[in-house]
Parts: sequence; C-alpha cells; structure tokens
Amino acid sequence: MTFGQGFIITLLNPKVAFFFLSFLPLFIVPDAGPVSMQLALHGVLLIVVAALVEPLWVLGGERLTAGLRQRPRLALWLNRGMGAVVIALGARLAFERK
Repeated sequence: MTFGQGFIITLLNPKVAFFFLSFLPLFIVPDAGPVSMQLALHGVLLIVVAALVEPLWVLGGERLTAGLRQRPRLALWLNRGMGAVVIALGARLAFERK
C-alpha cells in the first residue's frame, strides 16, 4: 500500500522530471556516443546507487524512530530544539539587510 502510494506520487511529481531535464544533460558528452545511450546509462547508474544507499537511510531512520519512541522526553526536546532553530533562522532572515 505505502509503496504503491509512493510510486504514484513519484510519477505525478513534476519536480522529478524538472530535475532530470535540468541536470542530466549537463553530464552528456557529445563525442562519447549516442545521447540516448548516455542518458540511459546515467539513469541506470542513478537507480543502482539509489538502490544501494536509500535502504540504509530507511533502516537508519527506522532505528532512530524506534529509539525516539522509547524515549518520549528526548523526542520532545529534539522537537523543541528544532523549533528553536527554525525560529532563529526566521528571525535572522527577518532582520537581515540587503
């Protein structure tokens, strides 16, 4: 269920298409062969790297979440700390001069 929702959201998210349309052509070398093959290679490499790296982030996040659920006071202070950081950044931005 969650995987399906994430898949549909990714398909319908125009930011992903804009990202690839903006940055992927920067890695194309005109003399290195057919452009379509270069784009395919870059796409496959991106998928492979993501498949190796992202599960580690998910597992790490799962462990962090489990740890925070066991320590609700720590989670509360982390929320307060992050709120203070956001407020401080907003205040800095509000008082910054051009």
